[in-house]
Amino acid sequence: MKKLKIILGSVYVVLIVLLLLLMLRKCQPTPSGEPSTRVDTVRVDSIVVIHDTVVVEPPVDTTTVDTTAVREAEETGNSGALKVTLLWDFYADIDLHVVQPNGKEIYFKYPKDRTTGGQLDVDNRSGGEGAAENIYWSDPPSGEYKVSIVYYKEVSSIFRTLPQTGTCTVVVMQEGREPRTYKVEMARRKEKKEITTVVVP
Repeated sequence: MKKLKIILGSVYVVLIVLLLLLMLRKCQPTPSGEPSTRVDTVRVDSIVVIHDTVVVEPPVDTTTVDTTAVREAEETGNSGALKVTLLWDFYADIDLHVVQPNGKEIYFKYPKDRTTGGQLDVDNRSGGEGAAENIYWSDPPSGEYKVSIVYYKEVSSIFRTLPQTGTCTVVVMQEGREPRTYKVEMARRKEKKEITTVVVP
């Protein structure tokens, strides 16, 4: 058994060396001696090799993507090259905010920016099952989009037992990238949570 482990370990090391040699070979100049204009990209786990530059990227934990939330987000409001959707199911008014590269913030008081095309097209104020808000851009300008959510207020109800706190899920869908989901607990009025910054190249 011990010998088998040693053999398997040796095979693993040889495979890694072969992969590295393959990547180095792809990064060599063209036979003419001139550098190639084509960018060869080889991805091995979290390492991206572009010519002779190695960029180490943080690993993406795809197990955290909530596929049910992604489906709900796809069915909520309009879609575009960038779409940010907020989902929750407790009885409170939770607001989605996105600060755009031009500094203007899209939310319920400023639902549409004609210069960027960004628009809040779903604005839920009563909470409860299926509550959602949605902001999208058909052709978003390049830059950073800072996403946050705010607990605006509880929803008054004759049924005092209805939950007014809970988990919110933010789904980010960006053209050319896999959807991303972020979960955060919201517990009190005026609470604000920074969710993520989306970079549009």
